[in-house]
Amino acid sequence: MIRIFPSISVVSILLAFNSFAAEINLTAADGFSLKSDYYQAKNTTTNSNNRAVLMLHQCNYNRTMYDDIGEQLAQRGIHAVSLDFRGFGESTSDEFNVTTLSKLPQEKQGQAWSKMSSHWPSDVKTAYNFLHQKVGKESTIGIIGASCGGSQAITLAEKENISAISFFSSAQRDENITRYEKVLGEKPTLIIAAEDDGRTFTSAQQLFKTAKNPSSKMLSYKGSMHGYPLLDSDKQLTKTIVAWFDNNLVNN
Repeated sequence: MIRIFPSISVVSILLAFNSFAAEINLTAADGFSLKSDYYQAKNTTTNSNNRAVLMLHQCNYNRTMYDDIGEQLAQRGIHAVSLDFRGFGESTSDEFNVTTLSKLPQEKQGQAWSKMSSHWPSDVKTAYNFLHQKVGKESTIGIIGASCGGSQAITLAEKENISAISFFSSAQRDENITRYEKVLGEKPTLIIAAEDDGRTFTSAQQLFKTAKNPSSKMLSYKGSMHGYPLLDSDKQLTKTIVAWFDNNLVNN
């Protein structure tokens, strides 16, 4: 897949016809630069150009885990953004970088991680605002959070009008399950987890028990694969995720 940088050059314009993803820089509330991929919806009319999905990666990967999902969403007329969390992928700085963080003495790692991740809710809101601007006031926006991204999905969905939510290999604390049940249980929810993936699977079962929407669905896999490897193992999973959002991004 060719990645293109937003510019007005003739080369970029030509590439835009052959690529779904454009690299964009989103500016966080504190001025931090957040690298993201924007997949502009294809084959839409004015009346159908109002659907979008925000994609949040797992914490041992980066935004590129959603390349195929983003492209297939765009093909179905759904805008999508895949965000590099602050400290991951290309959203790094001298202060926020998960690679250098992991080299710190053990007693300092937790403090550094807490400081870095404390910015994520605001950063995710920045990406949501970008999508909301693209699709307009009558928008229907979904969100998928892999692993650590799942808790960020809950935090955003509690405050914004999220129409559908997916948890992808995302272990949740009891507190988060209670938050989901209280505020989000009526939303269409897609839950994906492997049976031997420890707390990820048991919390997925707990989440699914609290899901009340008839379109909510849980996909379970044998083994212990976590997040992105499931997409490689099951070549149909990407299509399943995309089709589920396509069916469930409807006006509330």
